[in-house]
Amino acid sequence: MLIGYNILYRKKTEIKGKVIDETKNTLVVMTDKGLKRVIKENSKIIVYIGNREVKIRGNDIMLRPWEYAIR
Repeated sequence: MLIGYNILYRKKTEIKGKVIDETKNTLVVMTDKGLKRVIKENSKIIVYIGNREVKIRGNDIMLRPWEYAIR
């Protein structure tokens, strides 16, 4: 579950911001320019947790947020 974390999203463009909503296939990110809905599939996401960076492939998290713990 990525809601509340700051991320850097990379696919065709880079989007940096805070995740405010998540579905199975998308993330909604609050950026300096407003809300952006981005697709998880075939993307690379860097999640900032404290002073650490965690790199995630979008295909690995194509689950509903509550399904992470089941997997």
